Amino acid sequence: MHTSFARIALLTLASTALLSSTVYASRRMSLTAEEMKSALQTARPEEDGFIDDVVDRVNNQNRPASQRLPAAMVESTFQWARTKNIRHRFQYFRRGLTVRAARIGVRLH
Repeated sequence: MHTSFARIALLTLASTALLSSTVYASRRMSLTAEEMKSALQTARPEEDGFIDDVVDRVNNQNRPASQRLPAAMVESTFQWARTKNIRHRFQYFRRGLTVRAARIGVRLH
């Protein structure tokens, strides 16, 4: 009897974690690429391309899961970078997001 309860509890916990991670990953960003570029003061086409790629990694559900980024991660990194020196906000955002993405197995370039 005890083993069956443990199995049910484990299955319930696993299904809850899977469901919450799916919802977490499927949320779309509330910011547009243009809003991010303006706030982070991107100056070069490479910087604009990085922002476009990040937004696509959040919003494009056709990408493999190993290439997608959670909206909450991108938005919180964006908000953090906005508190930094105005001349280097984009650099803070790129570096911070690259490090955080690597922690979940997503490689940014």
